[in-house]
Amino acid sequence: MAKAGSRFEVFAGKNGKFYFRLKVQSGEIILSSQGYALRSSARRATQSVRDHASDSACYVTKKNKAGKSFFNLVARNSKVIGTSQSYASPAGAKKGIDAVKRAAPKATIE
Repeated sequence: MAKAGSRFEVFAGKNGKFYFRLKVQSGEIILSSQGYALRSSARRATQSVRDHASDSACYVTKKNKAGKSFFNLVARNSKVIGTSQSYASPAGAKKGIDAVKRAAPKATIE
């Protein structure tokens, strides 16, 4: 079950594109999106996060150039839906995945 207060924030970036970020009650961002031309597209992507969040096969853990772990949530068509923050270890990324699984299904959209 998601913590009370988990939410998707849909917002316009400085570049004019629209993004979402999934935040937990503490305000920590646990997943962020690519840019979308339309606000409605970013809002639809939040539903895709909900649809895919519970499927462990939709998470791909990687390492960035600095050697830190992160993960992508990917749709069943292999397109990236959202990307996590960087974590010091693969275990941290696993905890992040678990947080998305708990938060996304019940998160509100702002």
